[in-house]
Amino acid sequence: MNPVTRHRLPTTSFATLARGEGSADITRDFWETEESRRLLLVSTLLTEIAEQPGGLGPLTPVGSALAILTEAQHRAPEAVRDLLMNPGVGSGCAYALRRLRGGAGGSAPLFVDLGIVPTIALVAAARAGLTWSARLPLRDGDLMLHTYGLARFAGSATTVEATTEGGVIRLHDGRHTLVVPGGKTAGDKTAGDEAAGDEVAGGSDAPRWWPLRRVEAGRTLRISVWLDDLDPMRDLGDPVPPSRLDDEAFERWRRLIEDAWDLLCRDYPADADAMAGGLTAIVPLKHLEGWDTRSASNGEAFGSVMVSEPPDEVIMAVSLIHEYQHIKLGALLHLIPMTGPDDGSLYYAPWRDDPRPLGGLVQGIYAFFGIARFWQTRMQKTTGAQREIAAFEYAYTLQQTVESVRIGLAAAGLTAAGRDLLAGLRDQVDEWLAKPSEAVEPRIERLARLTADSHRLGWRVRHCRPRADEVAALAALLRAGKVLEPATVTAAVVEPHPRLRWRQRIPVAARRHAVTGDQPRSATPDPVSAAEDALLARDAATARQGFTDALTGLAAGADPSISDDEARAWAGLAMSLAAEGDAPAADAVLRRPDLVRALYATTDRSVTPVDVARRLAPAFAATP
Repeated sequence: MNPVTRHRLPTTSFATLARGEGSADITRDFWETEESRRLLLVSTLLTEIAEQPGGLGPLTPVGSALAILTEAQHRAPEAVRDLLMNPGVGSGCAYALRRLRGGAGGSAPLFVDLGIVPTIALVAAARAGLTWSARLPLRDGDLMLHTYGLARFAGSATTVEATTEGGVIRLHDGRHTLVVPGGKTAGDKTAGDEAAGDEVAGGSDAPRWWPLRRVEAGRTLRISVWLDDLDPMRDLGDPVPPSRLDDEAFERWRRLIEDAWDLLCRDYPADADAMAGGLTAIVPLKHLEGWDTRSASNGEAFGSVMVSEPPDEVIMAVSLIHEYQHIKLGALLHLIPMTGPDDGSLYYAPWRDDPRPLGGLVQGIYAFFGIARFWQTRMQKTTGAQREIAAFEYAYTLQQTVESVRIGLAAAGLTAAGRDLLAGLRDQVDEWLAKPSEAVEPRIERLARLTADSHRLGWRVRHCRPRADEVAALAALLRAGKVLEPATVTAAVVEPHPRLRWRQRIPVAARRHAVTGDQPRSATPDPVSAAEDALLARDAATARQGFTDALTGLAAGADPSISDDEARAWAGLAMSLAAEGDAPAADAVLRRPDLVRALYATTDRSVTPVDVARRLAPAFAATP
């Protein structure tokens, strides 16, 4: 393997990244730095397997794999580089190293995961036109050949005999021989190389062969990406089975990618220019009940974006920008740390239902800055209902970004570089806020603010816990009729709720109201939903009374497993109090809904949650 190069990031590149931007030059630089990291990863895996040779079990020894990799790299450096930089090679080697070190459990025998080493050695030999033989592992009867496709062998075999000669790969499981053609693409067929009885893998699906398929898009600025529905390591965690898209689904994805790329090239040319050389694979994710379009990326799979099927090209485009922000930051983090050692502190991230460590918060800040910028531009490029949607999303994501940047900059765990990065984003956001031409109309701004507030308050009441001794002391003072002194309340303790997500209604209702302007009305008029409808419709008094009545029957004191309806009711109460102008009571619930809830549970219910909030309010008078 080639030696690893020492890299330096130009200060101009860091300044560009700190504005949340990118460039084609930065993308090329990141490919070089990521190639060094990938070589280091593969080299480390080879070394540690050699130190524990029994891990490969029945497979070809690591020394033979290393020798053919080295020869292939010398013979065809670009072809081997292309292979080693395949996202699946990165995620597969990283997972294998974790298994070898005991950091991943894994249900398959160890040699199956470590088998990525002889497998990529075989592919490298084929791409270099070398002759080599190896025994490779099957995972549930399948063998992934990176940049080629998936060989499928039914039966009980756990390994296959593999040979390559003249660029042609042959696989034999003891009963069947599968011929995988060579050439520049997995679909190219090399005539005359198959023996009698061989099954030849062509460019389309066959019972024993699924080729890895590409999608190409763009007129002037082109992209070419794998649409990867095969690689067992294409997801974030443990290996997953293939999930082959049928022809109709593949065509939908192809159109979505083409249309999204056309939109990006037309309206976001700087982003498209930076992304064109950086996107290499798109992994379709399964839709999960209760989620909108979800997306992800893996720091060890540079260039790969995972996304569930979006409803249209706009959501596909914003998903690509979202994840490319993660990809850029991931590559930057491989060079310069943005946070110090994790001290266990957890933070509110406006886009997540669960508390996040500082590193996760910084990742989210960078991604959501990109999303806000997307909707800012979209708002200027569209009219009618599409502009209303963009205006709402811009106002909402801008609030999320402003708040999260403030939280991040207040954290003690940032490095100097991390502080510079977030300060750069803060300066960009301040510029947006100062532009009257990009202001969102007050009606939509209000609905976006309610959406942001409802999530933050729901998060606080679900994940924050008051100290039991403090609750007891405050309850005694309130029962005695004492007036609380300023600064008598300590900070809440963050204890993650046992359930990651909770059912929310305001985000969907507010978006619908922003676009249609119709009076919000719940199809199932339960007390909490009816109160939310009143809040969205500017009837603060009715909303406050509705939330108060709901909490009379819902509040469960210090029980950490707070119900979704109760979390919504406490959030709604705070927002309706603020809308009514009851600033002291609103401030108490906005700051510490968990503490108001715990104190309310100590009463005999002759008082209301609003009464408790008003009595608690003086304790926050000196707190900024």
